[in-house]
Amino acid sequence: MEQITRMPLGALASNCYIIAADNKEAIVIDPASSAEVLNFAELNGLKIGGIIITHGHYDHFAGVSDIRSATGAKVYAPDLDREMLASAEKSWAWFMQGTEFKPVVPDKTFSDGDKFSVCGVEFRAMNAPGHTAGSCLLFCEKLNVIFTGDVIFEGSVGRTDGFSGSSRAMQKSLSKISALKGNYRLLCGHGDETTLNAEKNLNPYLNEL
Repeated sequence: MEQITRMPLGALASNCYIIAADNKEAIVIDPASSAEVLNFAELNGLKIGGIIITHGHYDHFAGVSDIRSATGAKVYAPDLDREMLASAEKSWAWFMQGTEFKPVVPDKTFSDGDKFSVCGVEFRAMNAPGHTAGSCLLFCEKLNVIFTGDVIFEGSVGRTDGFSGSSRAMQKSLSKISALKGNYRLLCGHGDETTLNAEKNLNPYLNEL
């Protein structure tokens, strides 16, 4: 069974997730820096085979360029946030003070409803705009988890005042989340993990719907 490690990185303690598969391949999700991720992989005998970006803010992809250079891993990202991956201004790179901006051109992009496999692990993307146009939920049914990026947190949701952000779009996304079936673990872009049921019951932004 795949193992998931959470690693808060960078100036904003953005959650990077490393999925270690049985075949010793690893998937890295939202790395804000590279050194810690590469060190973890080396210490655990893992080969990084894929990197996934949940949305186009630099605190979620600042480490991608160096990890790709070191490992040759393929990069997957939301198609609607491609523009942000190339722009320091649009990706809010200034939040990562002291970190050189390194743009990223993904090897593959995904859109709403797309299913794709990384290192043998299946993902399904659900577009959930509001924080950014390309913000998404990434479902991994095998592990019963959703990687939420900055769409939803424990008791809160992502801000909507950046490039391509929209409070109206966020409300629609939250309505979609509220209608989801099942009780997934929610692995968020910042803070602790939670569950879908807990957020439906306790998150005031979902309770208002």
